[in-house]
Amino acid sequence: MKKVLVIIGLITLFRPESSVKTIPISVKAVFESITDISEIKVLGYVNDSVMTYVDFKKQDTLQLDCKWKKYSEDFFNIMKDRDPNYNSWEGTFPKIGETITMLTYEHGRNRILFARELDTHYRFWDPRSIPFSNSVFFIAKKGIYKPTEVCENSYQTATEFHCPDGFLISIKEFEKVKRKTEIYSYFNFQKSERP
Repeated sequence: MKKVLVIIGLITLFRPESSVKTIPISVKAVFESITDISEIKVLGYVNDSVMTYVDFKKQDTLQLDCKWKKYSEDFFNIMKDRDPNYNSWEGTFPKIGETITMLTYEHGRNRILFARELDTHYRFWDPRSIPFSNSVFFIAKKGIYKPTEVCENSYQTATEFHCPDGFLISIKEFEKVKRKTEIYSYFNFQKSERP
């Protein structure tokens, strides 16, 4: 990860018109501001700028702007060439045909996270986190959220992890979150339907 920071610093130095922006995001705040959780299947990408997917809950085919996808993939490939063990998910998008979870939440504006189910956890990451505007998740050391392998041994204070690579939550805990979100959405829908 130190190499990533050095590369970002060098790119910034040689491209003065650009500025690096870090977006600190409390994982607890993410789960307090969820607006939707959907299971989706990726159908394809149009010119690496639009992701087309099926939202199973809405039973509809939708699109997601992903104009930074190619840029993020190029950056990831450069990092992988320099360090074959580099395994950050930040700024990456799912594969065509993959079924994943998409979580929408409020953080200054509507934002999304993707998640894959891995063994006993869901692994969340920000597909829109790119080198010049990266998300850093603040994960309390005591709680239900856990750091990823990329940042569990570094980037931490006495009370929290600072993880640009996303975070983990157990399947059991995430199922509770989904139920709460569905109940909240149902009651808000009922309120909006009243005359």
